Amino acid sequence: MIGILTLIFILAGGTVSALDWIGVCTESCAEASMYRIFGFPLPPLGVAYFTMCAVAWLLRRRHPLFLAALAGLLFGGLGAELQFTWIQWKVIGHWCNMCVIIALCVAGACATFLLEYFLSTKTLLSSYERIPLMNRSYVHVALVLFALFSGFGTAIVGLKKPDALAAAITPETLAFGLSDSSKTVYFISDWFCPACRVAETEIIKSAPAVMKQARVFFVDYPVHRETMNYIPFNLSFMAAEKEKYLKIREALGALSLKTKAPTPEEVQEAVSPLGVRYVPLDFSDVFSGTQIQISIVQQFKPSGTPEVIIADSTTGKTVRLSGSREITSERILQAISDVSAK
Repeated sequence: MIGILTLIFILAGGTVSALDWIGVCTESCAEASMYRIFGFPLPPLGVAYFTMCAVAWLLRRRHPLFLAALAGLLFGGLGAELQFTWIQWKVIGHWCNMCVIIALCVAGACATFLLEYFLSTKTLLSSYERIPLMNRSYVHVALVLFALFSGFGTAIVGLKKPDALAAAITPETLAFGLSDSSKTVYFISDWFCPACRVAETEIIKSAPAVMKQARVFFVDYPVHRETMNYIPFNLSFMAAEKEKYLKIREALGALSLKTKAPTPEEVQEAVSPLGVRYVPLDFSDVFSGTQIQISIVQQFKPSGTPEVIIADSTTGKTVRLSGSREITSERILQAISDVSAK
């Protein structure tokens, strides 16, 4: 009867997990449901977990390995639930009804499993020698403790709430050149600025040499509103086509002379000779990429476009080159040497 109770708790937990998976949840579940374990959503993992527990329970009397697997699953799950319960209590600040029920199902299954184990051990003591049986019990206790702490530790490491604005676009995604360099070069321009178009030739000319010495960012500063129409395309190519980006940049510059509001088809036609396929970004990715560029502009406050900013985090030196007359390949490379000099 006690063993049946363990199965009932397992089936109840699986049912609640399935209901959570299909969206049957209360409003209080909203924030807790955003948590992931190593990036995977919890409800489908919960269904898989309780299914494995049920299978192990059904086979537990056929081979000791299934009994050990059941113990490992139950107490590993209990360890993970302890961590998630702590998160709801201390981090979120309120309880998810579904999550609490699932945690109670895991705890109940563990309690009835232990009770069944103790009763069976007590029965065996009357038939077997005490010392060998106690030695075996120590092994079982070690297994349970290992599973408990493993589940708890795994949840600490893997259980995270993704940033609501997190996306594939990060500063590292948009950076070119040496990722570990103390020197960073920011090419700040506007697709419809006449002076930027003049300076673009020097920027493209110097970029390969600059990338061998520093990190490089191409920053769209939309002085002209039409530049906003090119930012999603430019972000996509900066993230996905680094090797061909400079050629793509030239193609986008040529397209900007033809249209202020390009369509995806026109962009694809412009880059097709380069063997490149345009892949649209999600809105969250465009938002993240735009925020990165805005943060650079806010940090350095360029006086206008075009502007090249060369900064060295080690020496603390910064050099600015403004306007098409100052921005030349030679001056850019010289500025990199200047900011590095102590």
